[in-house]
Amino acid sequence: MVSERRRQQQRGFAIVFYASMLIFVTGCVGLAVDVGTIFLIKARLSAAADAAALAAGRSVNLADTVDQATTNATSTANAIFASNFPTGYFNSQGAPTVTPTFSEETDNNGNPSGVLDIKVTASVTAPTYFMNVFNVHGINVAATATATRRGLVLLLVLDQSSSMNTAADPVTGLTACQAMVAATKNFVSLLSPYDRVGLVTFDITAHMKDAPSQSRTQLNADINAIACGSNTNTISALEVAYQQIKNTGLPLALNTIVLFTDGSPNGVSAVFPARASVDDRWGPSLKAPDGSQPDGPTPPAQTSPNSCNNVGPTDPNGVNEEATCVNMPVVCTDAAATLRGTIAQWGGQDSYGASTYGLAKPTDSDSISIPASCNFSGALAGTNMRQFIAYIPDTDIYGNSLHGVASTGAGPTVTGGKVTRDFWLFQTTNLCSPDATVSPNCKNTGDQWANHAAIGSGSNKFTAGAYNGFFRPDQPNTIVAASMNGTMAEANRIRSDTTYHPVIHTIYLTGNGTDSVDREFLPIVANAAQITALPYDPLSFVSYTNPAYQTSQETGKYLVTADRNKLTALFAQLASEILRLSK
Repeated sequence: MVSERRRQQQRGFAIVFYASMLIFVTGCVGLAVDVGTIFLIKARLSAAADAAALAAGRSVNLADTVDQATTNATSTANAIFASNFPTGYFNSQGAPTVTPTFSEETDNNGNPSGVLDIKVTASVTAPTYFMNVFNVHGINVAATATATRRGLVLLLVLDQSSSMNTAADPVTGLTACQAMVAATKNFVSLLSPYDRVGLVTFDITAHMKDAPSQSRTQLNADINAIACGSNTNTISALEVAYQQIKNTGLPLALNTIVLFTDGSPNGVSAVFPARASVDDRWGPSLKAPDGSQPDGPTPPAQTSPNSCNNVGPTDPNGVNEEATCVNMPVVCTDAAATLRGTIAQWGGQDSYGASTYGLAKPTDSDSISIPASCNFSGALAGTNMRQFIAYIPDTDIYGNSLHGVASTGAGPTVTGGKVTRDFWLFQTTNLCSPDATVSPNCKNTGDQWANHAAIGSGSNKFTAGAYNGFFRPDQPNTIVAASMNGTMAEANRIRSDTTYHPVIHTIYLTGNGTDSVDREFLPIVANAAQITALPYDPLSFVSYTNPAYQTSQETGKYLVTADRNKLTALFAQLASEILRLSK
């Protein structure tokens, strides 16, 4: 009897226990359903926010102003979010709220770093089922996603030298200068209004036109106003652009220089020693203060002993050259005096003597300095400057070597461990394009001067006298050689900046004027890995490793064409590369 009653009591307890557990289990299952629903909605919401943030980051390029870019990015973010998280997903309640925000990251000191954050916050109300019993009818679910985009600080460095004033193209009606302007304007339109873009133009002087800014109004006006003329001071232009990158002060941005040029640099900015020693150099001659003149050949048509001007042989461009003036009198009386400024060749890479123009200001904000001991009788005007300067020094005013850069491999211009134009003769080795449509169809590519010793003086340096071993200022070939060396050194110095990590892209339009073309110069400026073919190279040409390539520095793009009508496409190609890198 006792056992039977005990069993009945146990059965009663089991019923109560199982009934209680059923309530608990049902609650757990119901809670699991609600929590599972919330987690499913949360996961989908996070994925949609990620996609929206990425899309917003890409869409900031699709506008002309920051306000338009923000509006477009917000619209894009909402559209992408909606496609990934439709209204009512998994019985969620109401339309999701999506809020994109744009902000620039800062460093520990609160200074902008150059990285743009695109943050998307989304929220929605998830439904409840079991928790309805407890009067909880919905749970707010939120997700946040952030896409980062490297800001772009870009300096356009545009060649506005006289060789850009070509005849109008028969099809487009554009000169090379006008084609550059059109291509540049299109290039700027492809960039994000969040990017900072500035402009430097250069002829014999570098002109700081626009500091990097998100505004495009003045930038576009200054691009439109470009007028081409004078010479090519590429070194100073790159230096001005570099200083603007440092002044902008965004170390994490994609700090970029885009250099466009149609030929060789031919401007040297330096502190030049005054010529106070009698020597032999290319004419024309100048009278010394005591009225003496040098000895020179006297052609039949002339009776004056000042006859070193335009009586020499004809160079490859058909220009009648100077003759050597023997015992050229000095026109500066102080051997310790110096002249500061920019000189430029005035004779189309002439391998004989021809005019040297100067002094000019290296930049608009710079100045020139001419000692009183050299300034007499107005003889300093324009193209006589080569008779006042003793020689071109080894470094320019920025500290760049005018003898090139260290070599990291072999190449046709490597001498003594350097890639240098010290021994280079430009107006020789004529190549003609295999493509008959390339115009002009033939150009000189240059060669070591040792292979053409009978041309001109046979060297870029004085080989005797007080200035033996120094660069000659009295022949254009030498000024171009020094300028090219200095430009390569300037680019190398800019790229070695480990704070801003500048990258230099180059676009080369060949064929304008009488300048020879060069395979290595602009690839070295860009630090491109390979030296590739020019439009004039034979089909058999094989690219080779850049003999000055620096693995520790940023690698830029090098683009080349002989057709001004392809400039817009080349600039657009470069824009695509820059935008890809900045994401």
